[in-house]
Amino acid sequence: MEHLKRIYLGRTAITELPSSFENLPGLEVLFVEDCSKLDKLPDNIGNLKSLGHISAAGSAISQLPSSVADSNVLGILDFSSCKGLVSLPRSLLLGLSSLGLLRISYSAVMEIPQEIACLSSLTGLHLSGNNFESLPASIKQLSRLRSLHLEDCKMLQSLPELPLCLKSLELRDCKMLQSLPALPLCLESLNLTGCNMLRSLPALPLCLESLNLTGCNMLRSLPELPLCLKYLYLGDCNMLRSLPELSLCLQSLNAWNCNRLQSLPEIPSCLQELDASVLETLSKPSPDLLQWAPGSLESQPIYFGFTNCLKLNGKANNKILADSLLRIRHMAIASLRLGYEKAINQKISELRGSLIVLPGSEIPDWFSNQSSGSSICIQLPPHSFCRNLIGFAFCAVPDLKQVCSDCFRYFYVKCQLDLEIKTLSETKHVDLGYNSRFIEDHIDSDHVILGFKPCLNVGFPDGYHHTTATFKFFAERNLKGIKRCGVCPVYANPSETKDNTFTINFATEVWKLDDLSSASGTSDVEELEPSPKRICRANQINTP
Repeated sequence: MEHLKRIYLGRTAITELPSSFENLPGLEVLFVEDCSKLDKLPDNIGNLKSLGHISAAGSAISQLPSSVADSNVLGILDFSSCKGLVSLPRSLLLGLSSLGLLRISYSAVMEIPQEIACLSSLTGLHLSGNNFESLPASIKQLSRLRSLHLEDCKMLQSLPELPLCLKSLELRDCKMLQSLPALPLCLESLNLTGCNMLRSLPALPLCLESLNLTGCNMLRSLPELPLCLKYLYLGDCNMLRSLPELSLCLQSLNAWNCNRLQSLPEIPSCLQELDASVLETLSKPSPDLLQWAPGSLESQPIYFGFTNCLKLNGKANNKILADSLLRIRHMAIASLRLGYEKAINQKISELRGSLIVLPGSEIPDWFSNQSSGSSICIQLPPHSFCRNLIGFAFCAVPDLKQVCSDCFRYFYVKCQLDLEIKTLSETKHVDLGYNSRFIEDHIDSDHVILGFKPCLNVGFPDGYHHTTATFKFFAERNLKGIKRCGVCPVYANPSETKDNTFTINFATEVWKLDDLSSASGTSDVEELEPSPKRICRANQINTP
């Protein structure tokens, strides 16, 4: 069997392997995972110079053969869930200079020896679920280490100085951890879920993109957030009263059950403008997209969730509703920019827009079109002005009474959006349906869902046309329905100060009714939108 390269003996009742693998010179991979009766590996397994991957996860092995260190090509060593394994042989660590990944998670290791620094090629170290109280100071010498996994190390109380090149640090459910050292400047992902003894955080690295603090219920404040932060999770951080200014790149903020949070963070101070190339790119999808099923390549929605943050209701909520137009404007611009970035790098079939969920039962006044119940119908203006429609802001208040008491509480809101476009010669319908993301929290009070749904590529005709937009909202999964809803068209408006730049304006921003008919050159056109509130002058609009 000199050409045998892989042995896989997973989930078998095997109790013993041959004492020597010397007759398998070509062996590269040995898997004996979940062999719960196997307690020993061959003594001379390390003599094989081609052996690059050993995995005995879930076996009954209590010690590692020291001869493994003789393999100068071994890249992966996995002894996770070996409950009898309580130590790492120092001699083993001294010899594995080629090892790239060491995984000994959920075993019974009581101590990590200083010699771990000898693993000079190590890029991944997974030690989750073990019983050690600390890591050796020598770990900072692992100059190639990129990921360090220490989840469920329930005895871990502190960390030494960490390697400068570390990009991912996983500390979920390290319940005894009380403090963190200075974080590496290259760190991109930090997971502190369930670290409920932490009272403060050090300065966050500028490269950090994901921060998970779910269940850190002793944290009273957060440090300044990095500019490139994309994902922030704050569920059950019930000592937080306020949040710092958010990153301009933030795509997801989930702060459920932060029951002391009294105010939302300041709206990021960014330019509320879009380059014309953004709208041009998003308005002209590649024909190749027609080969993909709808939604198969959706851009990620921007989501800010404040479910069960009940202190935000009342006086604070009035301020939030007053600021909601600015928040939706910022999130709409951010979602269009995000969609543009994805469109130029890869194909997308749908822009998902943005969504914010917070306690309350009122629809903000700037929604010029409001209705009790779950449906609403509006008329859009005719001619070239309508071609600058880039989407709709929407608002819904779902009825959170459960259909049945035993149902698991989660829901999402679905919007059926249909545009009926009539010209003198034809009528066409454009389906622009929208699904919000799942809301999985147990909610017992009214919440408001505010969002922006992009709808580029509608294809409005050049001449006179009559367009009706019909919205029907549905509360899916265990809910009664929709109490109230509102919609507001959103248009692109050329910037008066910068060429090839657009702002986005909402239909509630005042414009003069006379400007539309005078710009169109047709005085007897039927006025299609009775609301006196419009967004800008039609003669300022140029189709992107």
